[in-house]
Amino acid sequence: MLKLERVSKFYAGEGVVASGFSKVSLQFDKGEFVAITGESGSGKSTLLNVISGLDSFEEGEMYVDGMPTSGFSGQDMEEYRKKYIGNIFQTFNLINSYTVYQNVELVLLLAGYKKDEIKDKVRDIIKKVGLSEYERTKASKLSGGQKQRVAIARALARETPIIVADEPTGNLDSKSAADVIKLLHDVSEDKLVIIVTHNYDQVEPYVTRKITMHDGKVVEDRKINQAKAETNGNEAFVPSNPGTLSPASTARLGARNTFNLPAKFFLLLFVFIFLCGGTFMAYSSFKNLGAVGAGSGYTNFFSEARADRIVVTKADRSLFTDSDYEKLASIDNVKAVEKEDLLMDTAIVFSNDDIGYYINAAPAKASDYEDMLVAGRMPEADDEAIFLFDDDDAYLSDSAMDMVLDKVSQTYDNNSGTGYSDMKIVGYGHLSDEMLEYLDGSTNWIDGIAGFTDEKLLDIEMAQAAGDSSVEIRTGDRILTMENYGYFNLTVGPSVKEGQVILPEDMAQIGGDGYKDATEITVRAENPFEVKDVTLQIAKTYNQQNVGTVVGVKDFEAVSGNIYISRADYEKLFGDLHYQASVIADDVQDIGSLETAIEDAGFDTFYINKAYTSSNASMTAILNTFRTLILAGVLIVLFFVSYFITKLIFKSRNSYFSIARMLGATRENCAALLRWDMFIVFNIAFAIVAALVIGAGEALYPAPGILISLAGYIEAKDYVILYAVLCVMAILLAARYARQMFRKTAMNAHKEEV
Repeated sequence: MLKLERVSKFYAGEGVVASGFSKVSLQFDKGEFVAITGESGSGKSTLLNVISGLDSFEEGEMYVDGMPTSGFSGQDMEEYRKKYIGNIFQTFNLINSYTVYQNVELVLLLAGYKKDEIKDKVRDIIKKVGLSEYERTKASKLSGGQKQRVAIARALARETPIIVADEPTGNLDSKSAADVIKLLHDVSEDKLVIIVTHNYDQVEPYVTRKITMHDGKVVEDRKINQAKAETNGNEAFVPSNPGTLSPASTARLGARNTFNLPAKFFLLLFVFIFLCGGTFMAYSSFKNLGAVGAGSGYTNFFSEARADRIVVTKADRSLFTDSDYEKLASIDNVKAVEKEDLLMDTAIVFSNDDIGYYINAAPAKASDYEDMLVAGRMPEADDEAIFLFDDDDAYLSDSAMDMVLDKVSQTYDNNSGTGYSDMKIVGYGHLSDEMLEYLDGSTNWIDGIAGFTDEKLLDIEMAQAAGDSSVEIRTGDRILTMENYGYFNLTVGPSVKEGQVILPEDMAQIGGDGYKDATEITVRAENPFEVKDVTLQIAKTYNQQNVGTVVGVKDFEAVSGNIYISRADYEKLFGDLHYQASVIADDVQDIGSLETAIEDAGFDTFYINKAYTSSNASMTAILNTFRTLILAGVLIVLFFVSYFITKLIFKSRNSYFSIARMLGATRENCAALLRWDMFIVFNIAFAIVAALVIGAGEALYPAPGILISLAGYIEAKDYVILYAVLCVMAILLAARYARQMFRKTAMNAHKEEV
């Protein structure tokens, strides 16, 4: 039994309260076929919506089998609709993108039936309403009468004790209307059927009761077929016993909803590609900034601490051979093997205040760049060099280099400390894109490459070896080191003979008699690979007065502390240069695997970045925090931009979810369907973006170089992290939309935009 006691419904808006109906008291029994009539605006449809639980009421009480409903929560009301009410609407409220079969199937899936359990049941119901031949036809392709039959079939499938129909014949021709009314009458034997109609004549032959409304009030309540009413009166309703939508059915419906509206699918896919792409870029930029920050420190051993460099030595500390270099070059992910490893930590400075230039250059063999010259000539003497640079550099230009040609420059090796010398740049050229990309990875400030003669380049490399060695000056039982003497520098003197040495005069004053009576010294050079001694006769000493005649240099301060030996003796001490090499990785992100592969090949490795020290640890910590906050902010912005666009797109699905609610879908059902819809689209979008990032490169898509560069910072573990983050964001988008949708009643959600 369904009973209303002085029930009222009000609508409030813009400061005005309007009455849908007022103080209605009615009782309905099983087996009745009730027609509610009245002019437009009389409140009949509003009364039907309250009875069916699609709308709330503000006053009075409604009982179902003696159970009051005024205290029902939203979830309770959904359960009421699911168990007791089968709705038939004037506008049909079918899922137009579904077939006839799928529309009827939906209510059974929502009621907890399994797919295999309902096949025959759905077809029997479709046959009962005379639509078997249209089973696979989409609802949008049906006529009005056919759509109403589908709506009736859907209501019958739910097996609820109450069927309510709002103007079920309002959009039908007379024949279709008569067929629909007869069909409803046929199912009313053991149910309560309530029809709202403005055309009472159509239903008069079948009704057992007529209720007339006017101005929100019941003005007539007349029973017509008293015998039938008395036969079934006061019997309790037998509610349907629905289960819950199964996970498998949820997945099926979610997948169906993803693709059944192509326009919605592609728009949503675009949104998720934007979300995934933006997140990938934000995350890779975050890691890039971290890498740049990590590269802003220093090491005590290497000035060139580029991220792709691994220093390699042999396990037995012997010199490298050609076969060793070939073995290294054959390992996967090796871009280059730098044989002249020491030159990587050397930078040569050219400066000339008279014409205003200052150049920092990486030393190299001039003959390797002969075909790249655009002006000048190749070096022919040790005091000549060529310079190669980026022709797009605003600081450097061909016209500027024309002024530099053949001008004497003060040159200084700023790493090994070999001192100043005069040198001319006699030619210049432009670096290739590949060389510029390689130089971009440098942690030294490099303007370009300086090409020298082979002999001069060897001098520079030996000077670097000397700078990396511990040098002692020994005579008798006296030992001079940097620690007990101070600065001194072992260097080649052009006029010094083999086996001789020229010392600073102040060395003779150290340790009492010092070297006053000494005629020879022993120079010991020690590095991690070997110790070498050379015994030399003291030929001369120099001071501020005689430096020009003894050494050939006018500026005493520039050479003070230099110990001059012959080039031959210098080579004896530092000529063995190939105790180590550097491997340059092709993919920095896989540097760990490359280290392992090199060690498996029988070499020892040292990844320089492991010894990197931040130049300002506290500032680095602050910057890391700042970067994290920026990343979080970007993700939040991306989330809300995606949400608002998704909200607009999902307006096309507003009708679907409100109809699903009317058919018994719970809040969780709708939220789960939304999650599946978004989850599927998200996975497709993530796969597309990940494919572009992983396999891409410029061969597959015309991405700017910066995008490809940033993509290189995404490692395998980062894809897992990004997938998890974006998956959570997709779920949150679905949850936020679902909350918005359920803030309204099912009827209001259907009428209004979410």
